[in-house]
Amino acid sequence: MNRQRKKERRKPAREEATLDSLERELSVFVRRALRLFWSEKRDEDVLDRWNYALLVRLLEEGPLRVGEVARRFGIDKSTASRHLGKLEEEGLVEAVADERDARSVPLRITPRGEARLIEVRQARMQPIRRLFDTWPSEDQEELSRLLARLNEDLDRLGVPPAR
Repeated sequence: MNRQRKKERRKPAREEATLDSLERELSVFVRRALRLFWSEKRDEDVLDRWNYALLVRLLEEGPLRVGEVARRFGIDKSTASRHLGKLEEEGLVEAVADERDARSVPLRITPRGEARLIEVRQARMQPIRRLFDTWPSEDQEELSRLLARLNEDLDRLGVPPAR
């Protein structure tokens, strides 16, 4: 029996109960959060939850090649290309010249894409504001800090970012 399994078995019952609770609560949270943010039909057009994340990444990081998008999102190049192609058809992203490599075609968010992203982000913020309206600002800050830590740990474990 490997050491990791032995170590896991030796965890105190209270710690195991806490981990069980975390697993259950995270599962419920993920399901509810997806419904909360993406349940409206208008968000299920071109800018669904996958393409929203792509636009956010392009806005925050600047132009990216298809292969780089695929790597960062943990998807294959054909899937990344399909999503980016859809965004390009809608005028939300555009190809830009790469001065270092003429064969490479990075894509960047367009002004129209940025405006659409802002529109969807504002719609997503409404339920967040309602949800946290009664929370003290210190609790909101602490939750934000802990979620950032959780995401950093997921990155360290090699879990691909959400698409």
